[in-house]
Amino acid sequence: MTNKNQYECIGFHDALLKGKSSGIMHIDQQGIVFHIQQEQIRLPLQNLQVSLGGASNRLVFFEHPLVKGWSFYTSDLGVLRDSYLGSQTIVAALLGQARRKRALGWGAISAVLFLIVAVPLLLVMRMDLVTGMIAKKIPLSWEQQLGESTIAQYQLGKDVMDKKESDLLLDPLIKPLLGALDNSRYTYQFYIVNDGSLNAFALPGGQVVIHSALILRAESAEELLGVVAHEITHVEEQHGLRGVIGATGIYMIASAVFGDLSGMMATLTSAAPLLLNQSYSRRFETESDLKGFALLQKARINPAGLASFFEKMIDEEKKQLEKIEDENNRELVKGALQFLSTHPASDERIQKLNALATNLSHADYQNFASEFSVLQAAVKHFVNNTDGEKNNEM
Repeated sequence: MTNKNQYECIGFHDALLKGKSSGIMHIDQQGIVFHIQQEQIRLPLQNLQVSLGGASNRLVFFEHPLVKGWSFYTSDLGVLRDSYLGSQTIVAALLGQARRKRALGWGAISAVLFLIVAVPLLLVMRMDLVTGMIAKKIPLSWEQQLGESTIAQYQLGKDVMDKKESDLLLDPLIKPLLGALDNSRYTYQFYIVNDGSLNAFALPGGQVVIHSALILRAESAEELLGVVAHEITHVEEQHGLRGVIGATGIYMIASAVFGDLSGMMATLTSAAPLLLNQSYSRRFETESDLKGFALLQKARINPAGLASFFEKMIDEEKKQLEKIEDENNRELVKGALQFLSTHPASDERIQKLNALATNLSHADYQNFASEFSVLQAAVKHFVNNTDGEKNNEM
């Protein structure tokens, strides 16, 4: 726009050089006057034809049935708000149309910004829900393959108790837990490893590793089985697999959404280090506490054992750390209590478990004292023999 009621324009007519030319249009109460080259063409306001066109309707076109062969447009949309044109019904309608399109445009921009900012934020905030949906779509054979390949890598350089012997020892203790599962799709495999850290962990597909120190330091079968029930729940709820999906983030999610099975499989194949070192989210730990507790109760195993185990580990950690002034040595102690590192036990979690146990009515729990005693003796023998062989080699 140059002056008030004056706008730059383009005119079309056969009489013009190359059929078109730029010019100036002026609006008054009588109509529009177009100054094109040496021509002055007036279009009366009455019966004036006005329309939008061009890319995104950014041009305003003018024609009049009494002025044959001439048409004009301006790219200045401010012309629609001109005081003289505003009295025309057709212009008022176009102005409303332009406003609606502008609102839709801002709405589209807002939607894009929402997708860019809010959706990833929502995914992060609700990642547990998203990973749960994706994990259910992964074939069981893939999950089993992931667990089997990871346990194979883990066993390299580890002293693992003979599988037949450990199965024979663990079966009477663990069989009630597995029998209490509702239609589990997993075939569980349990391994006892000579390791001085208090730990146990589960892998996708049903692989469960129990460190020898945990068995030897547990004061009852119920404490050991509380930990095992907790790990079984991690498997049943696919926590390990969901942790991998969450760690790989948008790539895995996009692969699942767009059906990129090869991309998903490649990601899972390389996930062994993550599975062997991951810590679960607070939500996953709480879920394993509560569902593991329910599993123990269903199997007629005193569920107070898990909270008891946590309490002992926390107390021991506090006692050990109080004796150590050097910060580096403190970290070594924390590493030795590895179960607390990967399964952080808060006072709140223990209180919840104790509250659940307190509210239980008297139950006829199974007694595994003799079976647990046999297991501890065999594991102690296994550890002594393994350590003795290492010492002889040195």
